[in-house]
Amino acid sequence: MRSFFVLIFGLMLFSGILLWWRTPQTGNVIVPRQDPLVYQSALRGEDWRAFIVPEVISVSPSDTMTDVVLGVEDPIRVRFSSSVKYFFVDFALDPPVELVFENNPEKTEFSLLPQTPLQDGVTYTLTVGYRQRDREAEAAMDIFHSTFTTLPSPPGTWSTDLQTRLVEAKRFTRPQRISGKYIDINLKSQVMTIFEDGSLVDAFVVSSGLAGMDTPKGEYTIHNKALRPWSKRYLLYMPYWMAITPDGKYGIHELPEWPGGYKEGANHLGRPVSHGCVRLGVGAAKTVYEWAPEGTTVIVH
Repeated sequence: MRSFFVLIFGLMLFSGILLWWRTPQTGNVIVPRQDPLVYQSALRGEDWRAFIVPEVISVSPSDTMTDVVLGVEDPIRVRFSSSVKYFFVDFALDPPVELVFENNPEKTEFSLLPQTPLQDGVTYTLTVGYRQRDREAEAAMDIFHSTFTTLPSPPGTWSTDLQTRLVEAKRFTRPQRISGKYIDINLKSQVMTIFEDGSLVDAFVVSSGLAGMDTPKGEYTIHNKALRPWSKRYLLYMPYWMAITPDGKYGIHELPEWPGGYKEGANHLGRPVSHGCVRLGVGAAKTVYEWAPEGTTVIVH
């Protein structure tokens, strides 16, 4: 008898386990009912989590960044934690500027550029907002703010201290080319700045043509190069020569050198004293000569 009850109990226990194993396990999923779009999507069996507002996880320029210069190579970039395809996303700058944008296919990253140039030395606030697609008439809800300050205008008067002037030139000179190598020569500051693919490489103090023998402004190309050519016109060596005009009348070179080896003009760097060429100091000329191949663009302004 006792064995019989033990057998019955064992069968009941086994049946209960089998029944539990075959019964689908269910649970309650809590859906935010106060959000109609999310709630309705859940009722339709859609993935309601896709309707939760994504977060901004990174922005460039970073918050409070200074000396910002926007361009095709360096636009405003906004990255979201997930796709914003279920939303209308608004981007705004204050002071107000119309923006154009592009996004990746997943709609997780956006690149923005102003349609008109930003003001120099001004702090802008970037605001990111969203609207759900069934609430297009409603105002956007802000989800992110950050600020950045644009690069100030170049100084009206460049520093008389040449090292300080180089620091100013590196800060304020904006590339006029965003691909390849190019040499920028500023006659007002008497500074040469070299760029590659829109990025600053270095800057050097120069001496351009004195009044009446001015270095001509314009866009040129390095036509030929020579390590230490002799000038029949001036009876001087012109080390690290780089002609910027086809006739060789104007070029870039190191301080002129007498036949005996004396170099003239080191104390004149930073002032226009040459007969039209652009002089570089010892060391700087070699650096630029080795960096810039023939065909490199030279812009004198």
